[in-house]
Amino acid sequence: MDNLKVHLENCYGISSLDETFDLSGFGRKAKAYSIYAPNGLMKTSFSRTFDALSKGDQPKEERFNRQSTCIVEVDNVDLKKEQIYVLKSEIEISSDNEAVTNILINQESKSRYDSLISDINKLKSKLEISLQKKSKLKKGEVEKQLINDFQTDDFVRAIELAKEIVIGDDLNSFIYSEIFDPKAISILESPEFLSKSDEFNQRYQDLFNRSGTIYSRGVFNPTKADTSFSTLHKQGYFAGGHKVHLQGDASSINYEELQEKMRVVHESIDSDAELKKLRVNLAKNAQTQALISLLENISATEVDLLLRNVKPDNQAEFKRNLWAFYIQNCSDTDVFLEAYSDNQAELQQIELDAATEAPNWSVAIELFNNRFVDMPFTLSLFNQVEAALGKDKAQLKFTFKDRGDRIDCTRSEIKSLSQGEKRALYLLNFIFEVEDRKRKSAETLFIIDDVADSFDYKNKHAIVQYLEDISQIEHFSQLILTHNFDFFRTLANNFVHRERCLMANRTENGIELSQAEGIKNYFIGKWKKNITNSDFILCATVPFTRNLIEYIKGEADPDYLKLTSLLHWKENTAQITIGEYYEIYNRLFDTDYPTNDANSFKELLFNKANEIKDRANHDGLNLEDKVLLSMAIRMRSEIFLIEELRKIKSDDTYWCQSMNQFGALIKTYTKEIPGSHAIRILEKVSITVSSNIHLNSFMYEPILDLTIEHLITLYLEILELESAVPVPQESEPAL
Repeated sequence: MDNLKVHLENCYGISSLDETFDLSGFGRKAKAYSIYAPNGLMKTSFSRTFDALSKGDQPKEERFNRQSTCIVEVDNVDLKKEQIYVLKSEIEISSDNEAVTNILINQESKSRYDSLISDINKLKSKLEISLQKKSKLKKGEVEKQLINDFQTDDFVRAIELAKEIVIGDDLNSFIYSEIFDPKAISILESPEFLSKSDEFNQRYQDLFNRSGTIYSRGVFNPTKADTSFSTLHKQGYFAGGHKVHLQGDASSINYEELQEKMRVVHESIDSDAELKKLRVNLAKNAQTQALISLLENISATEVDLLLRNVKPDNQAEFKRNLWAFYIQNCSDTDVFLEAYSDNQAELQQIELDAATEAPNWSVAIELFNNRFVDMPFTLSLFNQVEAALGKDKAQLKFTFKDRGDRIDCTRSEIKSLSQGEKRALYLLNFIFEVEDRKRKSAETLFIIDDVADSFDYKNKHAIVQYLEDISQIEHFSQLILTHNFDFFRTLANNFVHRERCLMANRTENGIELSQAEGIKNYFIGKWKKNITNSDFILCATVPFTRNLIEYIKGEADPDYLKLTSLLHWKENTAQITIGEYYEIYNRLFDTDYPTNDANSFKELLFNKANEIKDRANHDGLNLEDKVLLSMAIRMRSEIFLIEELRKIKSDDTYWCQSMNQFGALIKTYTKEIPGSHAIRILEKVSITVSSNIHLNSFMYEPILDLTIEHLITLYLEILELESAVPVPQESEPAL
């Protein structure tokens, strides 16, 4: 994966992006790019685009439903979905991904294990089919019923228990499914059957044995007679004048005569209400009819055996005896048990090895434990053997310990983690995925979206270390996106080559990526050497210089106080010249720049802010432009506030004397005019720029995170407020 071409149009929030990434290792450069993009510019849309591609979907433009174009090629061939992995900025920790299972599996052991299990399962399936034929149970019910009847959870153990039973009776005539069908059991356990089963059987058998009977065992019984004669009657056979001639009778008889004959035949049973109820119930459905058919076709001894064994107290043992009879009289039983026994030792050894050996898993866990410190849990597995042999998906076990208490949780059960801990846990999936792809030598493009968010500094460094490890794998490439400039700078200082550190900018044509500048030390690398070449840089150095004086000499130093007047609207602000600023700069940095420029520094600041406002395109980091605009925004805001308060107070000599000038001005103005529409705009100034124009404010990180477009919009809003207020000119005397 040497050359990646990306052409996007209307892909989520990206209107246009056309970029080629050289991912070759030429010149020993890491196969990785880092891209700095402020929030809201392109990061999420870029990662969503590749996430869609990784799923085989096409990216979309969701707001206006515009036609999307997405061309992503690697070495002039379409990038395959399997070659993409997106580590999203959103944290998802509810489940373990498949890579956890994949890296656990020892393919050689799994292959041998699967082969042994396959051979055993074939013999097991053959035995189940034989037992199904004997028991007449439905397909797939044999194992479930067998282990249930023997009160075990193991098929083999149930077979072994059945082999141990001594069977003294011939049970060949008894079919499990017919006897223990729920509908048949309801009859067998009814009060009538329990109290009169022997008497019913005797009288029922007499129906077949008496002289001149119309019944024949297994051919024509009372149930079939009732069905046949009832059908003839319902179909109008007798109403049409027809008769029936029963075997043994001298003449044919009509329906009324038939009914009387049947009453006489059944009188021995029907004269007893309980016996009649039994006869009717046994004729109700196919399941109960099968039971009555069994009674007809087995010997008297077998009937006695059956009636004795179907009593509720004897049913459990009778079930086991039936299974034992089937199993002991099936040739497939011994073949299965012999194969199982012969292979059991090897299977157990493979499972034992799987429980103790998981090198790829160990590497991933060791990486996590070594890199991410102060995690509140330790990691193991609930089902290592099953996962290692591919029998089940791996289920991570998170063990929490505290003062003697211990609790084991699955991933979905974890509660009360900090955002940093949640992100570390989320990255665990990423580590498993990387290790799995490393094991497979799978060529992969990783899209990393703001991976360092929510981490403290020690764990941010762990992330950088791991990304650097990934960069050393020949078949891995990375595009790392971040809005965190400190993280961006750290990547550049560790393993991402400076030529591959890019910054995203919004232009009239869409998103453009340009090479980053001043990453190592923006102040030395760009500002210090260009202070006389760029008025934008000159203005931006004021807060930087002032902070250094504050650290070295303190807030009472005259130079510190004068520079404070270049950051706030003070009595002497309009009179400070560019030359005076150079004098202060020279004293601090031991330089010798000309100090004879008598032009107003404030006017220079406002002129340059207007130039930035009117510029069509803004390329690169542009820290100097953002700092300059922030200075101009706050100073113009203070001019507006002081002029407004002078009107309110009817005091043209009013100046704010507070050490926290901007905050004090807003507070006073809000108190005086609480309903002013200007308050909303001024609060935006306070939140976004006022407190961030300092070197100690995370090295300008908050200002860096603001887009230049946002600052320009805010500057324009302040200009609109100020336009209604007469602004003091430089020629006016200081008040």
